[in-house]
Amino acid sequence: MMELEKQIHEEDIDDVMFREIGVSPEGHYLPSEIGNKYVAFCDILGFSSMVTKDFRGTLEAYHEFVKSIDSVELEEIEVIIYSDSILIVGDELSKVVKAVQLLWFMALSHYFLIRGAIAYGKYYERRSGKNLVVLSDALVKAVTLEKEVKVPAVVLADHIEVPDDYWKIRCAYGALGAGVLHFRDRNIVNPFNSLWLKSAANRVDMMAKENPQYSSKYEWFLALSRAVASEKFLIPEEVLERFVREGIVTLNVAGQENDES
Repeated sequence: MMELEKQIHEEDIDDVMFREIGVSPEGHYLPSEIGNKYVAFCDILGFSSMVTKDFRGTLEAYHEFVKSIDSVELEEIEVIIYSDSILIVGDELSKVVKAVQLLWFMALSHYFLIRGAIAYGKYYERRSGKNLVVLSDALVKAVTLEKEVKVPAVVLADHIEVPDDYWKIRCAYGALGAGVLHFRDRNIVNPFNSLWLKSAANRVDMMAKENPQYSSKYEWFLALSRAVASEKFLIPEEVLERFVREGIVTLNVAGQENDES
């Protein structure tokens, strides 16, 4: 009898222990702990070089940058910061895009450029004390894509279908009103807004003059700013053609304004 009670007690302890780490006794992750999320993985371009070149100055700028992120409450969005990497997680693409736009503003305000990617997929997170465990195929996809991006942009993975409403907002309110733009064969998060274009471009132009070794990256960003300023459509060609057929935009205007050079 005592042996049976001991066995039952040990089984109960095992069950509790497994559940504490988010795993069922059979070795399966608990369904309630797993969901599909949009995950943005971003990092600060040239951060290691900045730290080596000017540790104190970089530390001060980075401290203010992180403080500005902490001061903003984002609805249904989680932000995780580790060194120069920022992880943004949410259920809705629109909210993740808005969070990345805000991140862009804060980064440029402190003379940082960011690069990253957004992907969609399974996401598991477990907090235990000071520890955070994250397991996500969306994160793996975003990190992999971020490594392929050679320019200061936060790109959307090809498997993410951008709804027509995003492009219709561009048609209705101009490039500065859009959350997503299509530039040089990529869907990217718009780093600009109605109050933040010329100042952003001026900052990057200044950074380019101070760091000529990275001129190609800065020039890509400045080319994007010129395309936005000139009111190019910056939406995928096939979407634009369909919008023309549907009467959303006129043919002569569309032909003039979707040049991405």
